[in-house]
Amino acid sequence: MLAGHIPPRPRTYSTRLAVIGLAVTIGFSVICGVTLTDMGKRDYELARRSAANVVATISADIARNLELYDLSLQAAVDGMKLPEISQVPPAIRQMILFDRAATAKHLGSIRVLDQNGIAILDSRVLEAEAIDHSKRDYFQVHVQNAGLGSYVSKPWVSNHGEYLIGISRRMSDTDGSFLGVVVGTLRLSYFHSLFKNVDLHEGDALTLTHASGVMLMRIPFDIDLIGRDMSNAELFGQMVSPASSSFEALAGIDHVKRLYVHQPIGTRPLMLNYGLWVDGIYEGWRQEAWRVGAMILLLCGTNLALIVFLARALKRGAMAKHELAVTATTDGLTGLCNRRRFDEIFDQEWRRAQRAQLPLAVLMIDADQFKSYNDRFGHQAGDAALAAIASCIAQATRRSGDLAARYGGEEFVVLLPGKTPEQAYEVAEHIRANVIALRAQQLARPDSTPTISLGVASMIPQQGLQLTDLLKAADNALYEAKNKGRNRTELSLELHPGAVPENKLAAA
Repeated sequence: MLAGHIPPRPRTYSTRLAVIGLAVTIGFSVICGVTLTDMGKRDYELARRSAANVVATISADIARNLELYDLSLQAAVDGMKLPEISQVPPAIRQMILFDRAATAKHLGSIRVLDQNGIAILDSRVLEAEAIDHSKRDYFQVHVQNAGLGSYVSKPWVSNHGEYLIGISRRMSDTDGSFLGVVVGTLRLSYFHSLFKNVDLHEGDALTLTHASGVMLMRIPFDIDLIGRDMSNAELFGQMVSPASSSFEALAGIDHVKRLYVHQPIGTRPLMLNYGLWVDGIYEGWRQEAWRVGAMILLLCGTNLALIVFLARALKRGAMAKHELAVTATTDGLTGLCNRRRFDEIFDQEWRRAQRAQLPLAVLMIDADQFKSYNDRFGHQAGDAALAAIASCIAQATRRSGDLAARYGGEEFVVLLPGKTPEQAYEVAEHIRANVIALRAQQLARPDSTPTISLGVASMIPQQGLQLTDLLKAADNALYEAKNKGRNRTELSLELHPGAVPENKLAAA
């Protein structure tokens, strides 16, 4: 059966449906993915803002308390400038120089140091112990810098095992010459009590660092880290900034990746840093993402299953229709097109040839003495002979536009668009040669396939002619072949007078 004129396989919409369904599924997944991503970014930003608020609040508290303590130091500096201060009784002098703020919790003594760094006054006692402070950074820095103002020192450990920092101010004469230093101490326990009120999540860290890189306080608390120099750590280098900022980094202390939000304490050489464990930030989001992801996966799976089911149903329906269409246009015995299909295609090709002014050829083929053959060998042998002849015809008509059909009984017809009389005659002879070759293979058995006679006609459709004229001319040529002894091909003389192609095959 020739594929060119068999009803084409139906274009089911299963593939298109699958593509659309897949696109919808992917689109839905992308939308959900974008939504989840936005949720993650939202949680990240919310955590960053919360950390920034905590840092800003604690920084403001520390800055305020340091400012109050600094005011006490400034009062002592101003009091030392009074001409009669050295003549005032010690108890009265204590009241003038040191206010009650200096006795608050976590604050140590306020001492007045002379030009050599020796303590001459102490806020806690009337007679100061003459301790040498000249090697301390809070003394040296004021010796070297007259306009420094307030200074926060590096931490140190007192004789009592307490971690302290010093806050100091310079005392200068009217001519700017150095007279000494007023210094107050602050216990690092102040920062510990302040930090422990912050509700840290697992993996988070809150750190106060001196500008020199020395760690003053850290929560979770580790005594071994207090006073450690972190200036060479990569993380410390990212925190050296005059303004608040945030960044992600891997901590060198515990190797935990955190989002760090840091801020300087006013104008003091102190930096407060809040590190949020990155995995902790996304913990709630991750749980939500798993739930949403599971729902999306379930919905997508259900959607795809429905699409596959519907696509298969459509395909089965379309194939069933195709099979019915093929059955309706195919001869069941020979596998060639039936007459109904031939009539449809013949009409289409006639119109096409008429528009394009191209030749259209028809071959009429008949099995010789088939009735006698059928009566002698039976209907089954007759059917087998017709199927064999049909196969010989199909082998010679393989162009996509060629059409071979069973015209009725033992008669066949072939439609050859674009073929001239000579070309059509060659095709007819090719078909006859195939039958002769088949008979040769059957070794002259009594039930060898019958020979065939063929009538050939070809024309370029013109106005006033009908397709029946072409068909009649081929049929007349077929009868002429039978009258001349069968097993031969005759070209219609009605359409091609004088054209007598050479019969290249001897009758067998």
